[in-house]
Amino acid sequence: MTDEFVRAADELAIGTRIDRYDVVRHVARGGMGSVWLGRLQGKHGFEKLVAIKTIRQELAAEGRFKAMFLDEARITSRLHHANVAQVLDVGEHASMVYIVFEWVAGKSLEALCREAEARGHALDIAFALRTMAEVCAGLHAAHELKDDEGMPLGVVHRDVSPLNVLVGDGFSKLIDFGVAKARDRVAPETRSGVVKGTPQYMAPEQAMGHDVDRRADVWAAGATLYRALAGRPPFADREELAAFIGGRPLRELPPSTDSDVRAIVRKALEREPEDRYPTTNAMRAALEQVLHSSKERAPAALPTAARSPQSVTVTEGRPPAGVDPAFAQTELVPSTPSSSSAAAKDDQWTDPKPRTTKKRGGALTANTGNRYFAVALVLAAGVALAAAAFASCG
Repeated sequence: MTDEFVRAADELAIGTRIDRYDVVRHVARGGMGSVWLGRLQGKHGFEKLVAIKTIRQELAAEGRFKAMFLDEARITSRLHHANVAQVLDVGEHASMVYIVFEWVAGKSLEALCREAEARGHALDIAFALRTMAEVCAGLHAAHELKDDEGMPLGVVHRDVSPLNVLVGDGFSKLIDFGVAKARDRVAPETRSGVVKGTPQYMAPEQAMGHDVDRRADVWAAGATLYRALAGRPPFADREELAAFIGGRPLRELPPSTDSDVRAIVRKALEREPEDRYPTTNAMRAALEQVLHSSKERAPAALPTAARSPQSVTVTEGRPPAGVDPAFAQTELVPSTPSSSSAAAKDDQWTDPKPRTTKKRGGALTANTGNRYFAVALVLAAGVALAAAAFASCG
């Protein structure tokens, strides 16, 4: 564990009260700050788990970083969509600025991809398509945001990646609008020559520092889907990115990939913005069409190892195999599990519900009986884990 990570984890002591919130444990850190599991306690026994995002103290002292941090809250607070993590509160405690988000009990798409790869295969195709269809829906809601006068805000996420997609119990949520572009941002726009985002998932125009619009997010969504299907991001290093910008074609997806899925990824990853899907909503529609066609087989349930939080170690801070570590942007590094068994269980996020489907009338439809039974099991496990975590912090 690096000294930097220790300093980040020591900014808040477990059990600290920040206004209305008790700090339960450290979850992850990123370039600008840390994320903590918090608990909101109200009258008559009311309790609610939340995610508390804090900015690193040395960055908070610089006005532009603090403005960027608060811009994320301002942008996300306007978004009310099932596939975007919701902002609940913004505050300042002892000169520390924080944002409170809804707590998403799940794993990042990156973690799920790595778990599948550890078992010797890529993520289930239909599962990946459903996840990215939901991400595209959340992105479209962000792109369509308007101000109080009805004028478009021109929001572009600019950092869509597998690390910024959380998959929970039957849903996917987009997170981290920290480097999003929007017309009403308070923080100054990126200086010339400075590129924001994760290079492996950047559209060519974004990587070259050009102005971007929503089609850059179409590219990033396509690159994220590519990573889920191929077991690797589109680019492993800067040389591959530069070669693609210079005209070299992308590496092909695995031969087993359905031709319609290949076509979707190919269109999303077109080099020129005008050749891509014009909106993420158009990309979502294409994904939904494949999901509901008879060509795509029903997705298998996630293997037992992926559904058992105790048997999986999340290593989100390490880039995938074959990727230059200096090239990969480290967004999340899970905190070290506590020595107590209850805390160790809680330190593993709950897994997504397997999307078991069956063919009926030529289309894919959910097996609702299995789904409701799985939901009941997940909820029961979640209550038990939460009770153990609260007891260990009490």
